[in-house]
Amino acid sequence: MVALGFEQWPGTVVGALRRPATYVGAVKEVSSLLRCASRYPSGMVSMRPRRAPAAGGGAHATPVLLIHGFGHNHSGWWVLRGHLQAAGFGTVETFDYSPVPRDIPGTARRLADAVERLRRRTGAEKVHIVGHSLGGLLARWYVQELDGAVSVDTVVTLGTPHEGTWAAWAAPGRTAAELRPGSWVVERLNRNPRADGVRWVAFYSNVDYLVQPPRSAMIRQPGLDAVNILAKDHGHVSLILSPRVARAVVQQLQAAEGVAGIGTLAGLPVPAMASPAAPAVSEPISGVGGADAVRAAGRAL
Repeated sequence: MVALGFEQWPGTVVGALRRPATYVGAVKEVSSLLRCASRYPSGMVSMRPRRAPAAGGGAHATPVLLIHGFGHNHSGWWVLRGHLQAAGFGTVETFDYSPVPRDIPGTARRLADAVERLRRRTGAEKVHIVGHSLGGLLARWYVQELDGAVSVDTVVTLGTPHEGTWAAWAAPGRTAAELRPGSWVVERLNRNPRADGVRWVAFYSNVDYLVQPPRSAMIRQPGLDAVNILAKDHGHVSLILSPRVARAVVQQLQAAEGVAGIGTLAGLPVPAMASPAAPAVSEPISGVGGADAVRAAGRAL
């Protein structure tokens, strides 16, 4: 794994400040923060799983479990949840947790219990997981360290600091310490990981100032054979409120379900292994039709 130095952060910021689109993204991020803040109290009413039945009973039997990030709750998932429902995912639930009393391994054990309860209720063999920020690392610890691969089909991460983030130095507690570059959790997750049949997709942004350096939100370990998708000019919170990102996430999960016109994983060419500095697949989010939709669905070209 390539070491990520603090000296890279100023260059990232300076480069971003030169682009007009950065300021548009900043306005969207502020708007996203305000919208999430207005809904946050509703997410404190209950810590029970939230189920969202799809119209018509749902065309896809695989449940989807949404995991929020550090300091958030299930109230932030209304955009993606609506898109999943519209696409026919019959069971969409959320996993709530607090990062304060536990560390990442401890919370991941709670996640493992939640997945098993979800499987028992639905009779599903496997589930899909979508994790925002810290939620993505919880999913990785569950899959890689707690034998979660037998219960998980696809994991999609949004703005997850897979290689740590310097912003975590601003927060106290064990969980925040484990989000820092070089932490024992980060190092363990990225030390010779294997895919074990789980499909990994990571959305990252060039203007995510809570994940620094930005490329830390990519999954660059060859053993996971991940698809990395650039959500250009989306801030950290904007990633979970963007309809474009939501459509791309849905397309990824539809591909896993074998939806006609989206494609299946079988028969796709295997990408050549790339060096850590050059990920195997990195696609920007563009349009949602034609070739762009196919790329967004995760073609490994």
